[in-house]
Amino acid sequence: MGKINDITHGVIILYAAIQAVGPLSSAFASDVPVKGMPCRGSWAERDTPRPPIEKPGWELTFSDDFDGVRVKDRNWFTSYRAGRKDWFARMGIPSRFEDPDANYVIEDGILKLRIDRDLPRRRKPSAPAVSSIQTSDHRIGATTNDVQRLDKFAQKYGWWEIRCRMPKGDGLHAAFWLVQADPLWQEYTVNNERLGSVAGRSRNVSDYVVEIDIFEALGRYDNQLALTIHFPKDLGNGKFGQFGCCPTLPFDWSKNFHVYAMEWEEGRLTWYLDGQRLWVYEGPTPQKEMMILLGQYQLGGHPKFAGWLKPTPDNLPYPRDFEIDYVRVYRRTTQAPQTSR
Repeated sequence: MGKINDITHGVIILYAAIQAVGPLSSAFASDVPVKGMPCRGSWAERDTPRPPIEKPGWELTFSDDFDGVRVKDRNWFTSYRAGRKDWFARMGIPSRFEDPDANYVIEDGILKLRIDRDLPRRRKPSAPAVSSIQTSDHRIGATTNDVQRLDKFAQKYGWWEIRCRMPKGDGLHAAFWLVQADPLWQEYTVNNERLGSVAGRSRNVSDYVVEIDIFEALGRYDNQLALTIHFPKDLGNGKFGQFGCCPTLPFDWSKNFHVYAMEWEEGRLTWYLDGQRLWVYEGPTPQKEMMILLGQYQLGGHPKFAGWLKPTPDNLPYPRDFEIDYVRVYRRTTQAPQTSR
């Protein structure tokens, strides 16, 4: 049976043209960093204050400031990709994570997606683990015509924002992802083909965007973000396409809270840090709604990630927390993208 790629990635390619979909362009201004280069701006080693929730020219469509004692059920699923795990199990694909249920605490209005020595459960402290929440899930029935989509929130286009503090530690990985909400454009056959393409639904390049990384942050003490748009292998030549930028931040992201954001428009993605532009991508963008997936992952104990994550030691100091103050999503008041809620 063929191996199915988990959308959690195998390898981050820092800056690569998407060979699978033909030539793309990237719009860089003079102040936009390229791969591995320091950010040029006025960022400081201190907490960035919460910006006002009102954003002129924008309508707030999703917000959570984690003001309770538990994650709000109306906003989040608290098990990592249950629909995918079920689909994989039916095809005999082993799960990377023993315990997919989110381990977290909320303290003083801060959500802490937590990896501790014993939770999530795993065979030893350094084994792969995940603590993750998401705004959509799905179930696939006997055939791919029998699909149940379980949306709490998904949106096309808009402004996506988080105020957070990253974890550090060998083998750790924190992420703020947008992922296809349509199950047929998330899941794969055993031959690594998207279910949507097998069903003949589309050959539009934009339908094949696997995910958008508002950021991925490796806890290996280099303060480097991955800002990436991902295309899958099944567009023609079997290559996994990634197009992105990895700026090195001028501060220690584990010490302070900063505001990370991205604007998604037709044909353009623009990333921001504390209100200052980081990078601009121009090229195919999704034509479907995408969901939010937030997570902290301990992946350094998995051989697939040995090339870009340091091994996780069994004596890593725990707990390790991905701390989130709020998540906000907006859409421009001059346009009305469809939103599921």
